[in-house]
Amino acid sequence: MKQLSEIVHNSSKDERDILLEYQNIDVSKLETLDVLGIPIDNVTTDEAIAKLFRVLEKKEGMHHVLFLDPIKLMRMRPKKPLHRIAEKAGTILVEGAGIGWMTKGRLKERVTPIAVMMDLIRLAELKEFTAFIFGAKDEIVERIYFNLTRHFPKVRIVGRHAGHLDRQREMRVKEAIRKTGPDIIFLAMDFPEQEIWIENNTGYFGKAVVIGVGGALDMLSGADKKAPEWFKERGLIWLWRIIARPYRIRRMWETFYFILLGIRERFRKK
Repeated sequence: MKQLSEIVHNSSKDERDILLEYQNIDVSKLETLDVLGIPIDNVTTDEAIAKLFRVLEKKEGMHHVLFLDPIKLMRMRPKKPLHRIAEKAGTILVEGAGIGWMTKGRLKERVTPIAVMMDLIRLAELKEFTAFIFGAKDEIVERIYFNLTRHFPKVRIVGRHAGHLDRQREMRVKEAIRKTGPDIIFLAMDFPEQEIWIENNTGYFGKAVVIGVGGALDMLSGADKKAPEWFKERGLIWLWRIIARPYRIRRMWETFYFILLGIRERFRKK
C-alpha cells in the first residue's frame, strides 16, 4: 500500500518526541469558531491530537470526533435534522477548505482524518492504547491492518471488521466492540450513515474516542480514485468527489447553496 508507506515515511514526527510535544500544548486555551451555527474547534492538527490525547488519558466517557466538509456543514446547521449530532460531538474538525474560505482566514488549519488517524496510531503504539477498525470493504480493512501492524508493530488493534453488514453480523461487531473496550474506534462509512450509526450505538463504545474517518481507509489503501492535484492543493477533494459522481444531484445543489451562504458570511463580517 504505497499511500500509507509514503505517509509514514514522509512524516516529520518520526524524528521528534511526539509525546513531549503534545504534552506541552496547552489545550485549555483552545478556541472554537462559530460557522453557520456550529461551534468548530479552531485548531491545528497538533492541537487536535493534543486535545484527543488528554481525552484518551482521562477516559471520562465516549468522545465523538466529527469531521466537517461543506456538505456535512450544510446538513448539520441549526434546525436541520442532523444538527443534533453536531451538538453531541466532543470535537468538531474542519477537513474541507471551503469552510476555511467562509471564515475569511480565521480558521487556523484544515485537519484531515488521515492525519488524525496516523498520529493517533503513533500515540497508541507509544501509550499502549487499543484500536478498533470498522467499515469499508473486507480487502480494504485487511490491507490497512496488515500495513499498520507492519509499520507500527507494537500497536494493539483489538478488532477489525468490514462494513455493509446484515443485522446479525452488525450485532456481533457491536458486541465485539463492547467486549474488547477499545480506546480508539476508527469508523469508515458514508455520510450520514456513519454519524447516525455512531449516535445510535453509543452504549457499545464505553469510554472510547470514536472517529468517523469516512473514505480515509479507501484513500490510504489506494482504492479510492485520486483527485487531480489542482483539487488536492486547494483542499477541494470533496468537490472532486461530487464532480466524479454526478448522480449525487443533491450534493451539487448543496454545494451551490454553500457558496452563496459563504459569500453572505464573508460580506457580513466585513
